[in-house]
Amino acid sequence: MATIDNPSLCKNCEQTLVGKYCHFCGEKVVEEKDFYFKTLLKESVDGIFNLDSKVFKSFYYLIFKPGELTVNYVEGIRKPFMKPIQLFLLINVLFFLFLTQADILRIPAEYYFRNDNQTALNQMSEQVGISELELKHQYDSNTTNFSKAAIIVLIPFFALILLMVNYKKQIAFGKHMIFALHYFSFFLVFCVLLIVVSKLGNVVLQISIVAVNFLYLFFAIKKFYKNNMFFSALKAFSILVLFLTLILLYRQLISDVTFKLMP
Repeated sequence: MATIDNPSLCKNCEQTLVGKYCHFCGEKVVEEKDFYFKTLLKESVDGIFNLDSKVFKSFYYLIFKPGELTVNYVEGIRKPFMKPIQLFLLINVLFFLFLTQADILRIPAEYYFRNDNQTALNQMSEQVGISELELKHQYDSNTTNFSKAAIIVLIPFFALILLMVNYKKQIAFGKHMIFALHYFSFFLVFCVLLIVVSKLGNVVLQISIVAVNFLYLFFAIKKFYKNNMFFSALKAFSILVLFLTLILLYRQLISDVTFKLMP
C-alpha cells in the first residue's frame, strides 16, 4: 500500500497519479483543506441536494418519459439518475408504506379463506387451539411481510417475458432486466398514486391500472426496443397480459406458502 511519503501513487489502488484524481479508480488525492469545516459542510450540503436531485429527476423520467430512463442507463447516461435497483427498492418501500393492506401482491384473508381453504382453516384452528380470527390476522400480517421480501424475484421472470417477446432483437438479458426494474417501479408508484389520491371504485381502479399501464408500455417499448406503432401496441398488450398473469401467480403463491407455513 502506498504511504504518505509516496504521494505519486494512489492509496486506493496504487496506480500512478496524474492530477488530483486517480485515472484508474477515481479516488481523490487527500489534501489538508479537505478537512476544513467549510469543505466538510459544503460536501454534506452537496451530497444531500445531489441525492434529492437524483431522486426527483429519476421519478420524473420514470413517470413522464416512458423508456427514456432505461435508454439513458443502457447508453451510459447514469450520473444524473438513481441506479435501477435503488429506484426499485425505494419505490417498493413507499408502496408497502402507503398500501400496507393492499391486495395487489397478496390475497387478503377475507378472500383467501373460502370453500376448501375455509375448511382447512377450521381444521387448523381445532388442531392448534387458536381462533380462526387470530389465524386470519396472522395470515394477513405474514402475507404482507412475505410479499415485501420476495417481490424482487419477479424481476428476472418479467425480464424473461421481455426476452421472449423481443427475441428477434437479440438484446442482452441484462438490458431486459433494466427495463423490467424500471417498468415494475412505475407499476408500483402508479398504484400508490392512484389508490392514495383517488376515491374510485375497485372496477374503475382496475380498468385505470390496465389502461394506463398499456399506454406506458406502448411508449416505453417504442422508445427502448425501437418498434413501430403497430408492433409496440401488440407487444405492449402481450407483455401486459403476461405481466398481470405473473402478478396473479405471485399473489397465489405468496398466499399458499404463507398458509402452509402457519401457524
